[in-house]
Amino acid sequence: MLPAKLFTSLAIVFAVLAGFAYLNPFQSVDTHVHGTYWVSGPGLVLLFCMVASANFAVLYYAGYRFFHAPWKRGLSLLHVVLFLCFAISFSIVFALSTRAANGGEAGAASGWIIVPWLLGMSSIVASFAVFAINLTLTVVHIVRTRFARQ
Repeated sequence: MLPAKLFTSLAIVFAVLAGFAYLNPFQSVDTHVHGTYWVSGPGLVLLFCMVASANFAVLYYAGYRFFHAPWKRGLSLLHVVLFLCFAISFSIVFALSTRAANGGEAGAASGWIIVPWLLGMSSIVASFAVFAINLTLTVVHIVRTRFARQ
């Protein structure tokens, strides 16, 4: 139940931060790809993190409440920490890329953007892997207990 509460609180925090991002006039990134013009604001990263956190909260809650599945606490907390690392890293990436794309500092200083990007990408991949392992262990436990009763 703890991971569901942690992801719910993360979703609330990201929703509040996304609201602040839409209230403040932060710069956006303008991208032109194959004849399509995209404008990405800083709230999109936070909205993605909010939706993903709410999704994980529902999944953890449903597994605990409906299936009475014991999630592995260590793996669940590792999942929360890795997802939070992803959210922080990609917020930094967006802030640095927005600053560089809109005429801010360029050159060697914006070259360091690869570090939080790699950290964020590896964190989200590891987060999904940890969740998949935790889900697999939980499903195996559910199946074992169902067949042990018969």
